[in-house]
Amino acid sequence: MKPAARVGQGQEEISPIPVEHRGRETMSAVIPSSWILFFIRVVTGIILIYYGWPKIKNLSSNAQDFVEMGFRPGMLWGTVIAIVEFVGGVAMLAGVYAGLAASLFGFQMITGTFWKLKTGKPFTDYSYDLQLLALCTVMMAFGAGRSSIVSFDATLFLRWNVALGAVLAGALLAYLSNPRRS
Repeated sequence: MKPAARVGQGQEEISPIPVEHRGRETMSAVIPSSWILFFIRVVTGIILIYYGWPKIKNLSSNAQDFVEMGFRPGMLWGTVIAIVEFVGGVAMLAGVYAGLAASLFGFQMITGTFWKLKTGKPFTDYSYDLQLLALCTVMMAFGAGRSSIVSFDATLFLRWNVALGAVLAGALLAYLSNPRRS
């Protein structure tokens, strides 16, 4: 059986349960992928809002943090990241352009991972970025799931040349940063 590439609003869901077993109530029934994607979207959206809210509340302090991390001008980079996290998190939670929000946040996680590698952070610091990147990649590849209001086909960013360009751009941004040593 061929699984559905994307499951979103208005699309029929292909179940991994064989046709002859559908409709039977069993304890071994598989949760539909649209519910799994919905769960991923809500959890990731909450995480983005949680980390984005303090940045949005105090853009000048956030800008200073970005200057210290070596991303200048700090107000530009800090504001962009605050918007990606907070507004992107709200969009994800609401199911409005969640794929676009996942793409932008995924790029942020690529850059963050390379920056943490550059500054010698331990794996425990950047493994969280990689986990969030993985969740974003799942949403980009398979959609935002159940109750998505406005979709965005983020598979555009999963082409090899675009994905490689994003990895190289993230590595370059991290490389060009000039963090203050404490």
